[in-house]
Amino acid sequence: MNMRRLAARTRACSMTGLYRTATRGCRPSPAWTGDRGCGRRAVGMQTTRPPDERRARHEATGEWPQPSLSAMLAERVRRTPERVYLIEGRREGGRSYTFGDLAARAERMAGALLGLGVRPGEVVSWQLPNWFEGAALAVAIDSIGAVSNPIIAIYREREMSFVCRQARARVLVVPGVVRGVDHRELARAVRAAAPHLEHVLTVRAEPGPGMRALEALEETPVTGGPPTPHGPHDVSMLFYTSGTTADPKGVLHTPSTLGAVIRFQAELLHPSPDDRSLLQFPLAHLGGVVMFVMLPIVHGSSTVFMETFDPELAVDLIERHRITSAGGPPAVLQAMFAAKNFAPEKVRSVRGSGAGAADVTPELMRETKERFAGALVHRSYGMTECPMFTSGAPGDPEEKRFGTDGRPVPGCAARLADEAGRSAGPNVEGELQVYGPQLCVGYLDPALNAAFTPDGFLRTGDLALMDDEGFIRITGRRKDIIIRKGENLSAKGIEDDLAAHP
Repeated sequence: MNMRRLAARTRACSMTGLYRTATRGCRPSPAWTGDRGCGRRAVGMQTTRPPDERRARHEATGEWPQPSLSAMLAERVRRTPERVYLIEGRREGGRSYTFGDLAARAERMAGALLGLGVRPGEVVSWQLPNWFEGAALAVAIDSIGAVSNPIIAIYREREMSFVCRQARARVLVVPGVVRGVDHRELARAVRAAAPHLEHVLTVRAEPGPGMRALEALEETPVTGGPPTPHGPHDVSMLFYTSGTTADPKGVLHTPSTLGAVIRFQAELLHPSPDDRSLLQFPLAHLGGVVMFVMLPIVHGSSTVFMETFDPELAVDLIERHRITSAGGPPAVLQAMFAAKNFAPEKVRSVRGSGAGAADVTPELMRETKERFAGALVHRSYGMTECPMFTSGAPGDPEEKRFGTDGRPVPGCAARLADEAGRSAGPNVEGELQVYGPQLCVGYLDPALNAAFTPDGFLRTGDLALMDDEGFIRITGRRKDIIIRKGENLSAKGIEDDLAAHP
């Protein structure tokens, strides 16, 4: 693989700093039908999206196409190869990596995967801590046209076996012992349950029986033709989300759907190369990949990776590295504010803090503003299927930024529906249905695509209220309803009331 060759395929977008490929992709082929269309091997990712009308709509507005992750990095390396991308967040020391380092490591990893015979469209699953290798592997998989499947850290044998079996993963990449769990033993059990899993590779660890070290494979010369990078509408990433169902749901994203999130960030929050963010939750989440791999690559900013969250260490890292963005789920913010070493003077570099989860309360947002004095504090709403759908904006009144989840970002549409599917109207609770350029192209299991309406909206399963100005407030889940004396009560609303009266 040659990053310069990929750079030649890209062009800069002067309005937002994003990079768009000049080539056009094709829709994923139907499930398990062999080589079709665009020369790509089908990987079971049969979807009804993006249909031609959706592509035409987003291309007409300039929201699509968006470039692949590897094309983004190629352009970044062309511009600022020596700029620091990642710093290891440790108590002492911590190595730094430049964008050039990221590209070089990704190129070696890509060669290793090609040497194993990984072809475009095949799935490479990986479950790694918040390590530099995770970011490099995501780029490497993308650069050869394979499908990257990050697996979140809490998944164990049952969930991982389901994921690798359903996705027909050909390769699984794991660490050694992390937090008392030997992932090599876990991978051995997964391999027995997933018949298509041919290779298990280890990172920073001696391989177990029948496994190989990825680092060793990176040193092996690779022969053959150049890899086939993703087109803007090819399925490039497969994320699993547990939601409220028994089995994880495989969500399909393309360079264009994920790139749309970066575009929203540029328009709403104006990131810059001087920004430095702190990763305090697993990289394997969609938010981890988008916010801590893609966003720094596009804008040339830096990030600090915490391997595992430690509130006192987080405070020290903010002070040491002058972190400008330190958001996360409510539990992370609350733990950091309660840390023994927390002091306002240690975190005064923070200029922005966002929170996006079902249990965000106005009280937590007010506390965040007080703790991060001078920072822009806001809520947002998103899900694996449709990330960053709503967001508070700098010009919004404080009561809206703290008390609601914001308005749909530009280019997105929202509506509320009652149980019969009729419009719920302003200030009437209903199920939130969403549509936008960042909406996934479907589920790996075609049966789950029933969640999409005939006109392309996703039924989120979340209950919400929308006011006359378009601000949305999530009130709970359709399944999280308490029925008392014949009346439906929102569990989320009760939790918010309790939080306001400790």
